[in-house]
Amino acid sequence: MIKLVRIDHRLLHGQVIFSWTKQYDINHIIVADDQVPEEPMTVMALSLAKPADCQLDIVSIDKVAQVLAAKPDDRYLLLVKGPKEAVELVKNVPEIKAINYGGVAKKANSIAYGKAVYLNEAELAATRDLLARHIELYVQQVPTAPVEVVDFMN
Repeated sequence: MIKLVRIDHRLLHGQVIFSWTKQYDINHIIVADDQVPEEPMTVMALSLAKPADCQLDIVSIDKVAQVLAAKPDDRYLLLVKGPKEAVELVKNVPEIKAINYGGVAKKANSIAYGKAVYLNEAELAATRDLLARHIELYVQQVPTAPVEVVDFMN
């Protein structure tokens, strides 16, 4: 069962991941990305960062549905780096209904949509694609913080 889908350019990191996994009683984390599985140093770092009581899979986006199907009773956190990857994930896992925007890095020509979400033109287009697919989007850093009110259409 998917408990949380989160966009965070840092993927797995510290207190943020520990707070979300505890809040939703997560026991299985999937990092979904088409490049990360081929980067041994990144895979090793992510493996070290995961909570001890969680299984971790680092797979390409097109393999996520297979991982979910193999253990349907697990409680999943799905992580992607950005909105473009989230669109691909939604195409491959149509049961996704909501996505948490946790962190998208500030870069040239990006606009702030919350305290830690900065979208450039392509990322905003992908975000609007998610909205067009009727995916609920919300900006929230940690479970104890309030959801930030954000208008991705402006």
